[in-house]
Amino acid sequence: MEIETQYYTQDDGFAGAISHSADIIEDFPEGAEEGTPFQEVFASTPADETIEAVPVQPALQISSSKRMGIHYFPDYKHYGQGAVQKWLPAIQSLGVNWITLPAPLDRAIPDQFISGLITSDIQPVLQFDIPLTEEYSVEDFAALFRAYAGWGVRYAVLFDRPNLRSQWPGVAWTQRGLVDNFLDKFIPLAQAARQAGLTPVFPALEPGGDYWDTAFLRSALEGLQGRGESELLASLVLGAYAWTRDQSMTWGAGGPENWPATMPYHTPEGSEDQMGFRIFDWYNAISRAVTGSVLPIILVAAGVQRENSQARDAQPVRRAIVMAESLQRAPSDTHNNHVPANVLACNFWLLCAAEDSPSSTYSWFRYQTAKPNQQGEEWLDWNAPKAKSAPATQPATAVPAAAPNNLLAGSKGITKAQTLAHYMLLPHAEHWPMDTVRSFLQSHQAAVGTSLEQALAASRVTLAGGLEAYPDETLRTLIQAGCAVDNLQAA
Repeated sequence: MEIETQYYTQDDGFAGAISHSADIIEDFPEGAEEGTPFQEVFASTPADETIEAVPVQPALQISSSKRMGIHYFPDYKHYGQGAVQKWLPAIQSLGVNWITLPAPLDRAIPDQFISGLITSDIQPVLQFDIPLTEEYSVEDFAALFRAYAGWGVRYAVLFDRPNLRSQWPGVAWTQRGLVDNFLDKFIPLAQAARQAGLTPVFPALEPGGDYWDTAFLRSALEGLQGRGESELLASLVLGAYAWTRDQSMTWGAGGPENWPATMPYHTPEGSEDQMGFRIFDWYNAISRAVTGSVLPIILVAAGVQRENSQARDAQPVRRAIVMAESLQRAPSDTHNNHVPANVLACNFWLLCAAEDSPSSTYSWFRYQTAKPNQQGEEWLDWNAPKAKSAPATQPATAVPAAAPNNLLAGSKGITKAQTLAHYMLLPHAEHWPMDTVRSFLQSHQAAVGTSLEQALAASRVTLAGGLEAYPDETLRTLIQAGCAVDNLQAA
């Protein structure tokens, strides 16, 4: 997909772009320590001055009413059997259309969980927190990517906050070429995601960070250009943490055009920076200066900073409501209380966390009961009038349970109407036989997953792990449906 500079909005019927020019005086030196001077000079525009918008041909359809989302849990331990029945009603009640899901690295989130979200018009954003301290197999990730793409997932965030010293092993942080070293890791996985049918998301950076995030992002985009990765750049989405850091909602609005005195590691008195909800204004200025266009942005976590406990941020949902009201206004590049149309989604922090988690303070729902707490009730009260006027969504009870008996119950007497040529059915196990799956997919064009219903829609079904891993009822159902069934033993 080619990304254009401007975006079309369904709400106001036209697209617009800010005229912008920039002179880069000095790049951030590779391997420089904190406090290294760095300066960008942008055409200055006063915050209250209206910037003329230039009508252009529409490039991307965006509805401001469908940009709100939620961050599921702070970890990936909550996808087990019954999770979709327990948590989907809570997610649906919020009236959101996006969700950030922390993704395990050694197995897939069950497809029943994913399909439950997608059939409810909730788009998952998978966040792969891949350690920079460890080696990994691109082939293993490619198998996961193909499975997720086959289930309808579109976005995959690769890595998390690589601009933090703590993310890098040993002396790697102090070596020259830190951003290039990161791109060496990022590009192969991003290409694998693209080939599988996913949109790669450049990881959200720590706002500020040990390596200043705006400097890191600029160097990374320039590095992608310098390596000739034009196709990857054209399909790239930027991730961002829109943490309030106890600031007003308009802190840093307008980006470096409005605050030219701000430099990495130094925000002069009376100036503002990117460390707030309006972080997208700063990232837009960087992507426009480097690539000539503003890249799409997903706010993977917005609101109260995960480590923040200051007084103003003690009411996270109240701040989220203010952000939501900005998101629901018609997108605009000219007003501080509107959000630009290239911000695809804003996923608020946090649906829930286990009771012993430090993040439980910011949960909107109770862990044991999946019922809203006081903070969740506040959001529901605000959203209630909108929920009444919105079209009804598919109820959670329409999502099949993960248990084999429930899946098989709906397949009795089915009429065969195959839509897939080949499907690899995985057993309902905690860990996938990844070596087997990877070898198989290298030589076969097949969808892969744990859904019997999807397997029944295929002409040929390969059982991963051997026949003994599946109930006799599953085999009978596949054969009665007219599927050609074979099996592949785990390596």
